Amino acid sequence: MTLHRLRRSQVLGHAQRALAEVVLPRLREFAAEDDAKGTYPSGGMDLLRRAGLLAAVLPPTKGGEGLGWIPSGTPMLFDILTGIGGAHLSLARLYEGHVNAFALLWAHGDEVQRNRLVDYVDGGGVMGVWNAPSPDGPLRLVDDGSRMVLRGRKIYCSGAGDLRRPLVTAERDGELLMAWPDVSDARVDLSGWKVHGMRATMTGTVDFDGVEVRREDLFGEHDDYHRQPAFSAGAWRFVAAQLGAAAALVDLMRESLSATRRDGDPHQRARLADAAMLVETARLWTWGAAKRAETVDVDIDDAIAYVGMARLTVERASMEIIDLAQRSLGLRSMMTGDPVERIVRDLATYLRQPVPDAIRDGVAGRVLAKGLPLLECWAT
Repeated sequence: MTLHRLRRSQVLGHAQRALAEVVLPRLREFAAEDDAKGTYPSGGMDLLRRAGLLAAVLPPTKGGEGLGWIPSGTPMLFDILTGIGGAHLSLARLYEGHVNAFALLWAHGDEVQRNRLVDYVDGGGVMGVWNAPSPDGPLRLVDDGSRMVLRGRKIYCSGAGDLRRPLVTAERDGELLMAWPDVSDARVDLSGWKVHGMRATMTGTVDFDGVEVRREDLFGEHDDYHRQPAFSAGAWRFVAAQLGAAAALVDLMRESLSATRRDGDPHQRARLADAAMLVETARLWTWGAAKRAETVDVDIDDAIAYVGMARLTVERASMEIIDLAQRSLGLRSMMTGDPVERIVRDLATYLRQPVPDAIRDGVAGRVLAKGLPLLECWAT
């Protein structure tokens, strides 16, 4: 993973060599430990905090880089997400949630709310987005005139039990609102997170009954959470983390072939070549998606369709890379404790993002609507 653009960042306070040779290798160690224990990656998160990566979402005037909401920070965020994704995919998932939550609340907050966000993150706070409704029904915000409380549950809450101030969506009188409550007293159930991979995300079900929401903790207007292009086009960020993990698998393939002196085997070389081309294809698509998603005057429908194409392309490329890595490395890739085995599990799990068929259908709809020759549809 290259992190060359981080050299220009004042907030990070680390040169490229420190990040590449100290931070990321340490994250790889944490990844193995966190996966084995199935625990929240507190050590890795603290390392990101000390490296300035959590504070990098802050505005430049507050010592940050505006990652996730200032377009000029896109190259840096791309490198960070691919780097962390290659080292510790569960941590990359949580970091992407931190970036997403801050960007959403910043976009829809007033000056007072923005100052509170800055104070929280500047103090080391981690953020996240908890949106998935429970099968029991949506999370509700009940207002009796004197105070507001939440009623209901959310599922698939990453970082449950450790995040104190996530962004939570809730319904009130037919409106969907974004809230930023203190969930320290919410009841967390992690018993259902018996997953193949991404164990260290500590994802669970949260019961919010009785959690108070202050009026200053409500951000934006009805359904701002789903406002486009941010809602759909922002998917490029988790795609970048997946790309990092897929590239890490190919790096491990190459290292193994050299270490075992099989780098002259023509069949192994063919697999490595195929995997390298898949990584580069995925990188080009992901970077193209990032640029379109973060361009201020972008055509919204074009950005959504392009990011959707990138997401599906990276998913396909990653699954092929997993197959090539397992064929190349044989039983080693199935051995518990081997980084290849862990990355394969984490990546295969993370790739199962929702509604892939709807994404594909949306791409087809955009191609039909544009009516242009394909080589002109997304030419820049």
